[in-house]
Amino acid sequence: MINLKDDILNALESNTDLTSNLDIYKGYPAIFPNKAPANQDFNTYIIYQLINNVDIDYADNEALREYIQFQVSVFTKQGSTTLLGDEINSSMKSLGFFRSYIGEMYESDTGYTHISSRWKTKVRKGEK
Repeated sequence: MINLKDDILNALESNTDLTSNLDIYKGYPAIFPNKAPANQDFNTYIIYQLINNVDIDYADNEALREYIQFQVSVFTKQGSTTLLGDEINSSMKSLGFFRSYIGEMYESDTGYTHISSRWKTKVRKGEK
């Protein structure tokens, strides 16, 4: 299975227009795989997680590529949702992902505006 988590983290962290709008946690931008640390009161942070990874395009009973889907979610209490969405878009496209979904909702129980985007890519086995 091709693992793109480190690539996604690096792309998000290297986008200074994005990270300048995030909180800092233990000296790094507040970007987390799967979930944020408990008992933190962040203003703006990101979570990314794998949704699906399946083998595709077979030859001689061997998969040639993998179809990979990730979700990237940003939570903000007062940041620009347009800027944050645009910068996540830029970071993910730089890795060859294309967006299949984006949605925005206000969570009244937490006070966060939550922007959720889903991303897809196909990677040839042996390239990563």
